[in-house]
Amino acid sequence: MDLRPKGSASVFILLVLFKFSEAQNLCSVPNNLPLILISENNKIGDVVTTLNAEDGVMASITSQDPEGFFSIDEYRLIAETVLDYETFNPSKPHEVNIECTKDGSPSTTLSLKIAVEDKNDNPPVFEQSQYTLNVDELSKVDTRVGLFTAIDPDKDDRLYYQLDSPEGEFDLEASFNPNILVKKRLDYDKVKEVTMMLYVQDTPIGSTAEVSHTASTTIVVNIIDIDNRPPWFQPCTETEINTSKICLMSGYNGNVILNQQAPGPLSLEPGPLMAIDGDKGRNDPIGYMFLGGNNEDIFQIDTDTGSITMREPITEAGTIVRTVMAFQKENADQFATTTVILKVVESSIFPPKFVKSSYEGFISEDAGVDSLVLESKTSNRALRVQATDEDFSNGYNPNLRFEIVDGTDFSITPEGFILMAKAVSPGTLNLEMRVVDTTNEESSTASLSVEVTPGVPTTTPATTIMTSSIITTESTANTKLTEITTATSHPGITSTTRPSTGGQLVKTGEFSSGDMAAVGASLAVVIVLCLVCIGLMVHRIKGHNADWKKLSEASVFRSTLGGGSGGPKEGVQYSNEGLQHDDDSGSVNSKLAADLENKLESGLKPQQRRGSAPKTMTPSAVLLTTSSPQADSSSLAETIDSEKEVKPILTKERRNEEGYKAVWFKQDIDPNTKEEVVIIPDTGEADGDREEDDDSEGENRPDVDSDVEEGVSSDL
Repeated sequence: MDLRPKGSASVFILLVLFKFSEAQNLCSVPNNLPLILISENNKIGDVVTTLNAEDGVMASITSQDPEGFFSIDEYRLIAETVLDYETFNPSKPHEVNIECTKDGSPSTTLSLKIAVEDKNDNPPVFEQSQYTLNVDELSKVDTRVGLFTAIDPDKDDRLYYQLDSPEGEFDLEASFNPNILVKKRLDYDKVKEVTMMLYVQDTPIGSTAEVSHTASTTIVVNIIDIDNRPPWFQPCTETEINTSKICLMSGYNGNVILNQQAPGPLSLEPGPLMAIDGDKGRNDPIGYMFLGGNNEDIFQIDTDTGSITMREPITEAGTIVRTVMAFQKENADQFATTTVILKVVESSIFPPKFVKSSYEGFISEDAGVDSLVLESKTSNRALRVQATDEDFSNGYNPNLRFEIVDGTDFSITPEGFILMAKAVSPGTLNLEMRVVDTTNEESSTASLSVEVTPGVPTTTPATTIMTSSIITTESTANTKLTEITTATSHPGITSTTRPSTGGQLVKTGEFSSGDMAAVGASLAVVIVLCLVCIGLMVHRIKGHNADWKKLSEASVFRSTLGGGSGGPKEGVQYSNEGLQHDDDSGSVNSKLAADLENKLESGLKPQQRRGSAPKTMTPSAVLLTTSSPQADSSSLAETIDSEKEVKPILTKERRNEEGYKAVWFKQDIDPNTKEEVVIIPDTGEADGDREEDDDSEGENRPDVDSDVEEGVSSDL
């Protein structure tokens, strides 16, 4: 049996298998990847992949889905378009069929699957640039009020949020969950709108990723006023109690005239009667009604406006009180009440009126609170407004009240004086005054213009100089003491400063510390001088007692010689036993004269004995003397001789005829004698002369004694 054919067949089969294997391997995909990835946003011409192929193999694209996305250059697959992951369907990758051929070999077909790879190339986006959110006031904390999300075209990205609320009124439930929660108690009266910013990004908050895209939107939250308050009568004072708010109102007052029906709505104070919804944002309509009234009541109230009118006159005087309720027409559970007090008064024909229709006043800026407004800039007279009422015979109505309309800078006293109520800047204020009859509330008005003048600085130069002169005694030169005062007059205030450094303005009636110190020092000096003068007077009286006695003796002696050259006048009375010590009764006067002359000579001061010029003796220097002329030396002897014949005579009655003399006794009369003696007191004229001499002589008073003694001795 021949086996050659069998071997030839095997070789043939092997050659066929070799040829088939060679045809299958003309080209292939690197690593035989079933899916080829390409990043989105590629450039045109980018190589998607490079085929593995033998030399001489030709590769071509036979088909692709979608068409035109790729091309082949030799063994390289080229992208002919920019691929976008957001438009790519991951469940259906791009498909490209490639055929590889070579002469003498069967062709090879490759089917490539191409997928687009996603990149973070798109920012998140909110659907709207601004959102509006309505939230009820008083919502509970952590209440969800809204959800706002963003969209990221990069489908696989996770978004993170952040909320910026101005006062922390709201916040997010979580950074990856943009549910908005209430975080504070909201009050419509305090906050009506909140504007917030909501941010989003495609990386975690605080991430350091190189690529991060963000977006933002605005959220405007409107706080909704809920129906939680009753009506409020106006005007009222709002008060907070914990988390609640109320409005206090004391009620209304008015007057009605006895036996007269008011033609329209009653005038009330403060008026008119009105209420508003306590929830101002809602402003629900309000209704009015009387509580406890009946259909036959004298008064009626308008349900919609609250105006009160009269159905008939009131015939009895007194006070009428009515209770008014205000309620929400849509929710009667929200209501409030108040009282209306009506006073029945007698009619008045004339209202009170100001004496003048306009007034003008002036006041300094620095006058101070409660200072009076003045009539003029140059006067210190306070401005006073007055009013009359013709219903009174004398025009005086004791029930008037003055007030400033719509102004708090000034006030008016019941007497009509205008006071500064608070500090006011310089300028002119135009005000309106009103005078009201408190019994029936009738009133009238007048205008008031107050000019506030600028204050005076402490450095203002002197505007007034007052000079006073004081002239000293003859022993000192004429000296003028000048006191300079600075007096600046302003309405309501007068300031005076001393010309010393650092002086300050002081109001009239007030003293600075420097003034008080000066007054104290002056008083101290005056007191010291008075004490010195008193001491000198006491010393002089005690030290010169003998001199005064000598003067008295000289006065007595002169009184005996008062008859002049013609001798003593008839009726001269003389009695002085204190000077009668001589045994020779016939020579009493001669010895007395000699003794007195020796005493006077021994009592003279040294300067007088040296021959100083005698001074004229004043009438007050000699006690109890008369104004009769002095006897000269030629008649002295005759007078002494004639006096020897004169006998002492005592009298019980005072005689004012000429020639009768008053005698001062040196010693008391002998108590054993039975004769009564009447001592005639010196007249006030001598005392006055003495005081006058004291004032005129001043410091030279001690010299008077020596002068008098010298004059008497010379006369003797």
